[in-house]
This record gives sequence, C-alpha cells and structure tokens, in this order.
Amino acid sequence: MRYARLGSLAVTVVFALGLLAVSPGWAQVKPPADMSFDKGKDSPGTVTFSHEKHIAAGNKCTSCHVKVFKMKKGQTGPLTMEKMKAGEQCGACHTGKAMAEGKTPFAVSDGSNCEKCHKK
Repeated sequence: MRYARLGSLAVTVVFALGLLAVSPGWAQVKPPADMSFDKGKDSPGTVTFSHEKHIAAGNKCTSCHVKVFKMKKGQTGPLTMEKMKAGEQCGACHTGKAMAEGKTPFAVSDGSNCEKCHKK
C-alpha cells in the first residue's frame, strides 16, 4: 500500500511539473520599456523603438540580439539610415520583402513609413 501512495505522489509531481513547463507564463519575460534615440542631424524626429510591439509581432529577443544589435543601448554604434538602407541594423529585417516566417516588415527605404519610427 505504501508503494501505491508513493507512485501516486510521483505521478502527481511529474504532472504538476509538466503543467508548469508548458505554461505560457513560465518562460515569458517582460519586454524592456520603449527606447528613444536622439534625433539625428537630418532626422524628421526622435526615433522610438518598442520591444513590446516587436515581440507581439512574433519576434524573439534573439531575433536581433546579438546578431544585429548588442544587448546594451549604445554599444552597437550610431543608428543611421544609410546603414539601414544597406541592410544593416533595422534594415536587416525591414526590407519590405516577405521573410521566412511569412512576415513582411515595412521597408526602411519607404518614405511613407517614416512616422512609424520617427516621432515629431
């Protein structure tokens, strides 16, 4: 009888751990707050980046960090439209072309999208 209770307890513990492991909240990390970047010389406005919007669109932290951007703000160097239009920095994904995941992010070179990043 004692082994039956031990077996039931073991099954219950394994089941509970399994539920915790597959729980959506288990691996969720709160995204950092929106980040603002100083307005450049020819910039139409301050750039605001939202981690929350990018995660909601299906991206993961590792989609950009550390392949495209270093983890800490300012370590990657200055953000420039020239680099972005050359496929670097934000332009690594924002090409206006469909990606492998089926997403089509707006192109950094499309002038009708400036206000999506540049806030006046």
